[in-house]
Amino acid sequence: MTTLDFSIVVVSHNHRGVIEKCFDSLYSLPDRASFEALLIDNTCTDGAANWVEQHYPRVKVHRNAERCGFAANANTGMRMLERGRYVLLLNPDVISIAGLLDRLVDFMDAHTDAGIAAPRLFHADGTRQPNCRRFPTPAMLAMRALRMDELWRSSQVRRYLMDDREHTQAAEVDWVTGAALVARRSAIAEVGMMDERYFLYWEDLDWCYRMRRAGWHVYYVPEARAVHGYRREGVRRPISRAGREQMLGALKFFRKFGWRAGKVA
Repeated sequence: MTTLDFSIVVVSHNHRGVIEKCFDSLYSLPDRASFEALLIDNTCTDGAANWVEQHYPRVKVHRNAERCGFAANANTGMRMLERGRYVLLLNPDVISIAGLLDRLVDFMDAHTDAGIAAPRLFHADGTRQPNCRRFPTPAMLAMRALRMDELWRSSQVRRYLMDDREHTQAAEVDWVTGAALVARRSAIAEVGMMDERYFLYWEDLDWCYRMRRAGWHVYYVPEARAVHGYRREGVRRPISRAGREQMLGALKFFRKFGWRAGKVA
């Protein structure tokens, strides 16, 4: 079996409106890095999987019989794709920018202590998206849930979102979001895959936390870039399923690691 640089997993739940740009940008990259890709159709009714099969026949497609959470879908993808030295989880609303794969693989190759890394993400308007963060406290989560962070950019909020530092050079961080996240196969083998008890949200933070507790490092790599359609649905619609899963995920995380899990033990 030929070894590749990346196994790329994309999970779609009725993302037909954005899936085209995701795959078009990925497969038009001038990057030299090699990859295999899998689309997990999470009980979609919008024909996204059919479009991918028609336009990108090299992409494997897995159709779920029932809807699964993000962690379960990501784990399925990691089990199905075995050729990549690294796993790249990519949201269906991510648009790849030239150099994304090359700079990630170069960084991971050069930093053998890296268990997880993430590129710099931008909003559609070109502003930086805060996808690298410090571990949260319950108080910070309350501020986020009440959307106080949008009204008052306190020093605590800035510190949590890492707005108190430059984002021009690669650096070690507490955790990165799963919108675009690369993980080392050997680190996954040691630490385990994502915790499937989380349905939506918190599985990425949990994974980074466990990686760091096991001695692996988590990095932010601003030289690698992508655009992400960040929606914060769990915060904008607190009574929606996404909002409920945001709250349940927080409870699961703090029950698992303790209410003072702001630092890795």
